[in-house]
Parts: sequence; C-alpha cells; structure tokens
Amino acid sequence: MQVSRSRAGNSSDVISLVSAAGRVLYASASSLDVFGYLPQEIVGLNAFDLIHPDDRVHFRRAFDTVLATPPGPRQVKVRVCRKNGDCRWVESTFSNLLDEPRIGAIIVNCREVGAEQGASAQEQNHTDDLNRSNARLEDFAYAVAHDLREPLRTISMFTEILIQEAEMDAHGELMAQFIMNGVTRMSALFEGLHAFAVRGFDDPAQPLDLAIVAAEVLRDLGHAIATSNATVTVDPLPFVQGNERQLVRVFQNLIANAIKYRSEAPVRIHVSAERLGQQWVIKVKDNGVGIAPENFDVVFGLFKRLHGPETPGAGIGLAICKKIIEAMGGVIWVESASGLGSIFCFTIAAAEELGASSATSAGALDQSVEVPSAREHSESNAMRRSAG
Repeated sequence: MQVSRSRAGNSSDVISLVSAAGRVLYASASSLDVFGYLPQEIVGLNAFDLIHPDDRVHFRRAFDTVLATPPGPRQVKVRVCRKNGDCRWVESTFSNLLDEPRIGAIIVNCREVGAEQGASAQEQNHTDDLNRSNARLEDFAYAVAHDLREPLRTISMFTEILIQEAEMDAHGELMAQFIMNGVTRMSALFEGLHAFAVRGFDDPAQPLDLAIVAAEVLRDLGHAIATSNATVTVDPLPFVQGNERQLVRVFQNLIANAIKYRSEAPVRIHVSAERLGQQWVIKVKDNGVGIAPENFDVVFGLFKRLHGPETPGAGIGLAICKKIIEAMGGVIWVESASGLGSIFCFTIAAAEELGASSATSAGALDQSVEVPSAREHSESNAMRRSAG
C-alpha cells in the first residue's frame, strides 16, 4: 500500500482507498481542495457521509457494482459535501483492488467537474431511476394480472351456477348480477393491467369518429352516471387518427374518475375538442375535488393515488391513459387546482382524409347527453336476463 499512497500523493485528483464497508483508509492531499478536509480528517469516515444525500443512492449503486464485478472501473457523477457546507460536483471512478496484496482496498478517484456536467449527470441518473422503477412496476403488474385471473374465473363460474341453480327472489338475482358485473369489470382491469405490462398499446391507428367512441362510453357508464346523478355534456367531436378500443378505455377512465372524485356539488362533466394544427386537443372537464399542482405528474404514475381507502381505486387508470395516448403520438396532462375541479387534456392526430366531414359527423352527440336513471338501468338489466 505504500507504493499506491506515494503515487496518490502526487495526483491532482482526490485518490482514496476505501474498505469494502465504505470506510476511508487513506486520502490524498488534494482532499483539502475538493472536500475542504485535511487527509487525516477524512480517514476513518464513511465515504457515503461525504456524498450529498440526494446522490448517495447513485454512489452506492456504483460502489456495489464494482464490489460485485471486480475489478471495474465504474464511474458516477455525484455531489460531495465540503466541510463548510458547500457542494461540488465530482466524477468518481471506482476500481476494486481488494484482492491485490499490496493494496487490499477499493480505489476511488474523485475529479471535480463543472456544474453543467453535474446537472446533466443528475438528469441522467433520474431518468435511469425512473426506467428501473417503471420496469419493476410493469413486472409487478404482469404478476398481479397473471396470478389473480384464475381465482376471478372461479368466482365468476360459481356465481353463474348459483344464479342458475339456486332459488332466488328478484333481489337475490340483482345482488348476484352485481357480483357478475363486478367480476366483469375486474376481469377487464386485469386484462388492461396485463396489456400494460406485456403488449403495450401499439395497435395500428385508423380514422374514426370520436363522437361514436364517446357515445359508447356513455352507454357503458350509464349506471354509474345515473346512480351518481351526474350530468355529462359533450360538444361535437371530430374524426381522429387512433385506435377505437384504446380510446374507449381513455374516455372510460377519465369520465369514471370525474364521477369518483366528486365534490359535494352535483357532478358536472363536459367533453370538448379544440383544433390545434394537425392535432385535436380533447378535454374532459369536471367540477370535482381537483388536484394540487405538485401532483400533476404524480397522478399519471402507475399505482399512484392521492386519496385513501375511502375512495376505491388501484391507481392504474391514468397510467394506462398516458401509455395509450403516448403510443398514439400524443400527450396527456391535467389542468387543475385543489377544490376547483380538473380538466384532463390529451392530443390526438386529426384524420385528414375525413377532416372535411368531421363537423357533420361530430354532431352524433347532442350538447346534453341523456342517460337512464338508476331504476331504468336496473329494469333494463332484468329484462335482458329474462330475455336470455
């Protein structure tokens, strides 16, 4: 180790010898320039304590990597905390020489870099963390969707047998049908979760009438709209270039969320469209509880929720909307404030070959959409069961 220390003392970089546990065994004289500490003040400290708290995870990852796969080298750009409290960006290079008899340590070479390089490295570190986090979440989503579909099929099968063989009055049949409806919705949720984790949303885009998509969604959500006494209005919607099945999912999630996250006022939801160059901006506006600006990005994360168990949900819907819209080449965002409702907006390409007739076809939905009452919805379901 004497030879190594002699060479380190002549270097303008800070060269340290660190144990496998992270303890500083030796530091070169340059440590005073970079860290503000004399070499003897650093020896005995834990190297991680010299790193800015926000960057320790990146430093630890590089350190652990070179421990696991010697000899290295491995580089990472992090901020170090000087003795006076200031911070400086350094590029740290790790070399694992624990098995070298004359050294027996990890060599950490710290070279000061400019703030611009450091900021760029920090952005890359955050991107890498996000990618790793997304990969873990998608693996988890796949496992959940795969493992829970089988018990869900069991619930569905035995509920169907119960409906067919048990003697139930109208109320019992209605309750059983609620179970079946819940199973159907959960099955669709798992299918969407499985698609999110495996296939993605890269189905080919085709010209379609968005008014027809919205009308289908309002029919599917008729019971939820009626039981919540919500009023849904829809402006004329255009022809767009997209995937109908996936856009149904987007509208279902946005409108269902507007109902779910209601305020004390009667639910009001309005769907509109605005032309922006070669794209349309579609807006779903509500008068619900709203979202604080610091959570605008959070709500689109997978399994991210802003409310407790009193509000049902898994935190998947908006993540799926984001993935669908981005797969179609658009962007999705929210404009809101706490207590003042929200406007969820997304862009989608205009269907050029159908653009001339979009104004006529977009009138497929009236300004005020009528939905069945809760009683009418239940009676309609009962009639369909009787007809079956």
